[in-house]
Amino acid sequence: MVDAAPDMQDMPIEKETERPALPSHHSPWKVYLKPSWLTLYLNRSKLIFGLLVGVWYLAQFIGCVACVNLYSDVDRLNNCNDTDLKGEAASEVMDLPLVLLSIFHIIEWLRATLLLVVILIGVNWAIFWYITTFNTLFGIVVYAYVHMVYLGQGKECESAQPDRYMWLFAEMIAFWVLFFFFSFPMVVMFLRGKTTADKLLLEAYEKNGEDSD
Repeated sequence: MVDAAPDMQDMPIEKETERPALPSHHSPWKVYLKPSWLTLYLNRSKLIFGLLVGVWYLAQFIGCVACVNLYSDVDRLNNCNDTDLKGEAASEVMDLPLVLLSIFHIIEWLRATLLLVVILIGVNWAIFWYITTFNTLFGIVVYAYVHMVYLGQGKECESAQPDRYMWLFAEMIAFWVLFFFFSFPMVVMFLRGKTTADKLLLEAYEKNGEDSD
């Protein structure tokens, strides 16, 4: 016997997944900063945030390479002037600051990479950027220590290890000029206002709806 064709009416019909409703007009900022909405916002602001985070990405890459290179610099074993700091003891003065800076720069470089993926491709990975915010607190501790070494024992090795000492100074300048702004670049979102945020989210929402049709 030939099996009867299945009745289409008896077959389960898959319901379309309903999309969450857009935030109401001029919602609190905490709504716009939720990972899903933040992803849509950033993806619709590729030029502004792509350039901003791209600068931060390059800064972290350069910082990482420089710190790793200077950690093993040929001058690291030079005896510090008029002190008992010689050989390995002289190297240790700036070893730890450079190691800590390297760790900070590597993690921050990865965070910048994640954020660039969110901005340029629209992948909803903003939650991972939020989770790794601990690196910002770690960075504050690291730079506080760098200041202590540079203004303290590091002075004794300034002429013996000029490149390492100068790099600590460059890191301190970068900290005060760049750190606080780039640790939370969404401040640009606040400056652009909620009206712009509502407009961009609506555009992204409608575009995603057309793509899914």
